[in-house]
Amino acid sequence: MIDFTSPTEVAKAIQYTNVNPDLTRDGVLAHLETCVRYGFDAAMIGPCWVPLAKQVLAGTGVRVASTLNFPMANDTLGMKLAALRELAKAGADEFDFPPNPGYLLGGMEAEYRNELNQIAAAAHAEGMLVKAMLEFGFLPTDELKIAATKAAYEAGIDWVKQSSGWGKGGCEATTHDVALLAANIEAPCRVKVSGKVNTREKMADLFAAGAELVGTSSGPAIVDGIVGDPNAY
Repeated sequence: MIDFTSPTEVAKAIQYTNVNPDLTRDGVLAHLETCVRYGFDAAMIGPCWVPLAKQVLAGTGVRVASTLNFPMANDTLGMKLAALRELAKAGADEFDFPPNPGYLLGGMEAEYRNELNQIAAAAHAEGMLVKAMLEFGFLPTDELKIAATKAAYEAGIDWVKQSSGWGKGGCEATTHDVALLAANIEAPCRVKVSGKVNTREKMADLFAAGAELVGTSSGPAIVDGIVGDPNAY
């Protein structure tokens, strides 16, 4: 558990996120500068900005994180694998992606697991970490949430997330969902959390439930001990 009285330790457990489609190059540069100034774990940005981020963040210790098939989740597996290899070529250290919830909801668990298995294997072959955004907002029961979590863990996914916090399947992070994730994985798989995490107090509660990393657009506010935008992700 990190020391939540230490701004430095708090920052090291945050992936500061801006994946808005209207983000400009100047906006990306400002985002990256903030990541370096605060010492965040990673800058989470859209795939098209990965080469720029890799160049700007070289030697800073801030990782370059991005997304794959986000937010729709329903590209073909071949399309996802091709995009994964492009992310690796661009220099991403890691990425978050949503496995197709329609497969799980429709009883196609074999297809759901196959996607997780292949993406985890391909990511690791490229030297990247992979985080699965399980989008609990689409999953109406704890049984389905547990099935998604176990499928990701058994596929070798490095981090499981209850949600992206974005769009129709996004949902606010809760201690219940974090505890559910933590109870259904084992090391080295770990729990990342996203969705309306906008204060240091909320982050501390989620970490007490089992999270070890947070993705949020409220990173600076959390470190500074103030309240971030309640409408942001």
